[in-house]
Amino acid sequence: MMMSFLRAAQGPSLAAQACAPIGVFDSGIGGLSVWRHLRATLPHEDFIYVADNANVPYGDKPEEWIQARMVQMFDWFLAQGCKAIVIACNTATAAAATHLRGVYPDVFIVGLEPAIKPALLLTKNHSIAMLATARTVQSAKYEALLKRTVLPELNMAVLSIPCVGLAERIDAGLMDAPDTLDLIKQYLKPVQAAQADVVVLGCTHYPFVVQHIRALLDKNVQIIDSGAPVARYTKDVLCARHGLNPQQIEGYSRWYASSLSPDSDEHWRILSGQADVRVQQINLERE
Repeated sequence: MMMSFLRAAQGPSLAAQACAPIGVFDSGIGGLSVWRHLRATLPHEDFIYVADNANVPYGDKPEEWIQARMVQMFDWFLAQGCKAIVIACNTATAAAATHLRGVYPDVFIVGLEPAIKPALLLTKNHSIAMLATARTVQSAKYEALLKRTVLPELNMAVLSIPCVGLAERIDAGLMDAPDTLDLIKQYLKPVQAAQADVVVLGCTHYPFVVQHIRALLDKNVQIIDSGAPVARYTKDVLCARHGLNPQQIEGYSRWYASSLSPDSDEHWRILSGQADVRVQQINLERE
């Protein structure tokens, strides 16, 4: 992430926007795993989190649709005065981040990528497994990441596993359902067969079932995700561009979703770890 950090750190000063909120987006509520890292790393920042759960999953959407939807989303975030936007969704990052940086060259945009680089430093037997949506696994951005980092001379094996349907079950609150556990067992079989000693969670939803993943793997297998590195990166760039919120009190968070259910607030409370969550509906459809 060094080159992208250097580019982002050299952007225009954010001093005038230091008190503005940070936008956090996911197609569902899996991005709350990233929000939790952001909140822990940046406790004085204000956040606006949006889940486009009316359109989940993004994994089966055309790339052009995702790009157009993300432009709608960014326009909304910018209308709220956001000083930075975190795309807390691997699928949306893979499909739209490059496009969005072209449309919004002056906006501080943070995208996600599977934590392959940290995994390369952790593996002892040169075998890594990456769990993600089919869209992420098949994306040109992920292929470019592998080419850029998994160099032939490293003699590394990276097993990329598309976990079809898993994110949707987590989004529906079915983390502990028997069918969800069966899916996890199915997707971990090749991981076990390959004897991978590092497992990368390449979808923001998967940290919410990490206990089930861990229970099926050898105790020496390390499991990592992108949440903590993304939070550190966001803080570092805000600091470099004088954009850290100077307030000394804990920041607020506002919550939005494109589809609500009777148990939305309770479900979001559980996954966010926050006692007071009120989810508001957002409508981005163009007239």
